[in-house]
Amino acid sequence: MRFNPVECGKRMKALRESKNLTQMQLAEQLNISLNHVKALEHARRLFSIDLVIEISAFFDVSLDYLLLGKTKSTSHVHSELNAAIEILERIKKEL
Repeated sequence: MRFNPVECGKRMKALRESKNLTQMQLAEQLNISLNHVKALEHARRLFSIDLVIEISAFFDVSLDYLLLGKTKSTSHVHSELNAAIEILERIKKEL
């Protein structure tokens, strides 16, 4: 898996739009210029480490997602949750 600045910019734009923010509003939130936001979204400029961390925190997404588009697999979470539910149901029947 490799970093693709175009796809990263698209993810950033989608996150911004999901919060109904304009580019200007995001620029103000991140304390960067409007042109900087535009350049990031259109892959004309790369993120600094500090800025990508700040963007990740602002949108409450992982760096893996923002930079690489990776999402956590939730299949293990579902199986653990189902196991916990089964245990609780057994305990409930014993009471």
